[in-house]
Amino acid sequence: MCTTLKLLLLFSLLVLAAWMPVYPSAIADTKASPFSPRVLTPAFPSIAASPDDNSSAANTFGLAAPRSCADATDPNLIVTPANLPLPSVGKTFVDSNWCVPSRRVSNTSDQGDFETQEYSQLQAFSADNAYLLLVSSNGYLVRRMSNLSQVAGLDTASWNAARWYPPQPHTLVHFDDNGDATLRVQLSNIDTLTTATIYTFPAPYERVITNRSSDELAEDGSWMAGVAQRADGSWVIFSFDLLNRTLAVEQPINDLYSPGPCAPDPDWGIVMPDWVGVSPLGRYLVVQWTRDGTQRCSGLETFDIQTGAFVGRVYDGHQHGDLGVQPDGDTEFFMTFELYHPSGNMALGVRELPGTATVSAPNYVQVLDWGNGEHISCRGPRGVCLVTAGSDPANGWGPFEGELFLQYTDGSAQRLAHHRSSSCGYWVQPRASQSRNGRYVVFASDWDRQISCGDLGRGDPYVLDLQVIAPRMYLPYMIR
Repeated sequence: MCTTLKLLLLFSLLVLAAWMPVYPSAIADTKASPFSPRVLTPAFPSIAASPDDNSSAANTFGLAAPRSCADATDPNLIVTPANLPLPSVGKTFVDSNWCVPSRRVSNTSDQGDFETQEYSQLQAFSADNAYLLLVSSNGYLVRRMSNLSQVAGLDTASWNAARWYPPQPHTLVHFDDNGDATLRVQLSNIDTLTTATIYTFPAPYERVITNRSSDELAEDGSWMAGVAQRADGSWVIFSFDLLNRTLAVEQPINDLYSPGPCAPDPDWGIVMPDWVGVSPLGRYLVVQWTRDGTQRCSGLETFDIQTGAFVGRVYDGHQHGDLGVQPDGDTEFFMTFELYHPSGNMALGVRELPGTATVSAPNYVQVLDWGNGEHISCRGPRGVCLVTAGSDPANGWGPFEGELFLQYTDGSAQRLAHHRSSSCGYWVQPRASQSRNGRYVVFASDWDRQISCGDLGRGDPYVLDLQVIAPRMYLPYMIR
């Protein structure tokens, strides 16, 4: 290397060092050096953009992470939110505690509306990270990850329960709008702005019960499931083979009670599902009932995806949770907020599918304070779920409070950010979700402004880019 080039490189490094600020902290802990993170060498070097990652491999939001950060792998560290003003749209900012580059995706809340990803159990990012699926009062919308612009000309008015379709990365699968007595499964392509019907339910099916039919597809896009209504008003649990485009399971819910194996609830009679979905590897039809217990039609039950035969019960409650896959690529699990940890506190627990005749035993992976449980998303890499923690001022500030963090099934954790949302209404519950390859996290926030709380809240989506901090992350499993 010539002398001139050496001097130029040295000068560049000095300029970079001068530019990088030493960020203030709001860490409250007895540790001597909370700014000395435990740097772990990941099993795989980084959350690098995959070959089909159209969000641009170089696009790490244009900002390097600060050099001084909290030890994000320490589950006992108490970290209060740093003072961070409401960010401008599209401008990269960094939380001085966690050092994760972030962006505010839109300012829809400033116009009195809301914009957010739909739910924690749903994948918001296209398989190649090129697009982000969101909802507002006007229905679904899609934004480009490259510049956060909204895709124009996309008619989403007739979409119900839209989800990314993995075999075609820029395509969403959804039902029609229940506008008539014909129920259709459709594919909409974001690039061509076209919609095609791929299956029409036979009569007497007329409508999809949307809030029971919005869970994720199998990871490979082979199966979907839900609840449909027939002309006589009866509800039917179904599984749909997306590869062969045929109905498989057709289970009328009333038949489960008479002459079926389920007993009506003494207070509520016939109990309906809270949600119906598919296990990540496409092996089981999964039904979360609204009734707790170990009798049939209670808790979280699994059924043969082809025949509808009962297989087992994974969980005897109906707390929020999500389905995932262990690092072995074969074991499916359900992570949920467990209420009966021996400590008396709430805990995150992992239960294996398909369950047993009674219930799978929990493997506790993290103990939390009461009030810190909001949402779980296992939409990212295997062996890890993204947790949205709430906040309870009544019991003081504790670890994980008001944070987004990755919970690994081996018990380790990686803390990412404070979401700064009041959660005063549904649309400003953060409900965070992670991209399939683990690079991005999206969450909703009102930045503690508490806008229109009586009308479900008004907030905006925010995106974290984990690629910059990957060398400091605890990554025991391969990012897919």
